[in-house]
Formats: sequence, structure tokens, C-alpha cells
Amino acid sequence: MTATNRQFGTKVHEVAEGIYRISTPVVIEGAGGFSFNQYLIVDEDPLLFHTGPRKMFPLVREAVASLLPVQRLRYIAFSHVEADECGSLNEWLGAAPESVPLCGTVAAMVSIGDLADRTPRALADGERLALGKHSVRWFDAPHLPHAWECGFLTEERTATFAVWRPVHAGRG
Repeated sequence: MTATNRQFGTKVHEVAEGIYRISTPVVIEGAGGFSFNQYLIVDEDPLLFHTGPRKMFPLVREAVASLLPVQRLRYIAFSHVEADECGSLNEWLGAAPESVPLCGTVAAMVSIGDLADRTPRALADGERLALGKHSVRWFDAPHLPHAWECGFLTEERTATFAVWRPVHAGRG
């Protein structure tokens, strides 16, 4: 595990070959805390899953840059439309000029086609996308954890899931 920002505690951890979790803890005085997590697949066509909130963009960008030049990102993916999943989407699209938003068909149709600065690449339920050595498959998961546009990606070679899950600060 490598700390990329000691002040805020952002860390990068390789969870499978070429797949990294970027984790930034958020401490709530008297109530514990949690962390915001993104996943980066480093490959011919690199993919970032979840962007983090807009105000956290500099921290996540710094972590991604510790692994590859940010402008190499090809896909900016997320499970559903909410600030922690895609709040800094347009900042990423600006930093990575060849990248495109990657989401489920419903999210592309009802939100991202309008919100994003670039046209999204919509994945149908069960659709596979090759990134190089890695490939991901999209699964629709309406209302898990929130709205009807929800879904998740799994990386097929390593069987690594990139799903939304809270992690308590200090444990991951």
C-alpha cells in the first residue's frame, strides 16, 4: 500500500494484478468515519471506476497519476449517478482528453447524456468490454444500492468486483 497524500490519507493498494483501489478516509468527529474508494484498471485502455466527489478530484487525480499518466485514461466508469460515484466526471474528462464516460444504458439515457461533457459509452446488461489483458462485464442492478440506473462491473480474468461498498476508516 502506498500513501499518495499524507495530509488527507489517500492510499493506493493493488488488489489484483493491474487493479488498484484508491481510498481516501473521511473522519467524522465523534462518529467514526468511512472512506471513498475508486478502482483503477491499468491496461492498454485504462479504466477508472468511480470518480469520487468533485471536491476530492485533486486527491484522486494525484493517486491515479502515481500509477499512470492521467491523460492515458480511456474510460471513466461508475455504478450510478451520485456525487461520490461520478461527481468529478467532467473534471476527469477534461484531464483525460481521449476518455469517455462508461455506464449502463439507463444512466446514459436519463442522466449522463445530459450531464457529461462527452457522449457516454453505454453498456447493456451482460455486455463485455476488452481493455487489453483485462476485460470487464457490466451487470444491471436496478435500485442496488440506490436508483434504477445502478449496475456494477466485474473484471473477468481476476474475478475482481468493482462495486460500491462502505469501508470504515482505519480498516482499509
